Amino acid sequence: MSMDPHREYCRRQHRLLAHHLSIEAWCAGDDCILLERNHLEEFLKLERFKSTRVQWLLEDIKPWFKHTEPVYDGPESELSSLEALYLSRVPIARKFLVRPDPINVDELIAWLRSNGLRIHLLDSVSAVIPPSEEQIVTRLALLAQGLAEP
Repeated sequence: MSMDPHREYCRRQHRLLAHHLSIEAWCAGDDCILLERNHLEEFLKLERFKSTRVQWLLEDIKPWFKHTEPVYDGPESELSSLEALYLSRVPIARKFLVRPDPINVDELIAWLRSNGLRIHLLDSVSAVIPPSEEQIVTRLALLAQGLAEP
């Protein structure tokens, strides 16, 4: 079965990001990372998301984060209106997915943590925002060879 080269490139990009983020969450002692749209855009080098790309992203990161919950800026049928992603290895109660108004993202994380959800923003767990593919591959190779610590 031959794969569309663009789809395969996107799958590799998504998997690389998911692998990196799963290590970051594990090192921070968290079950969940809130990944904002602007970080996704920077890492994936996109100015806008089409619904197909969002579907691919959700599909590709599933092995690392079984409970991925998208946050939309508009109607949920509009996948291109993706605002953020909750990437979690454990189920997230529905009440935590509805953002209390008015609240900024730092207050949201504090509220979620005070309610027992082990979560951080990407900025809090990763030294480089967003990491480049080269930085991620280098770090993963060093970790795999035992030449670096997580």
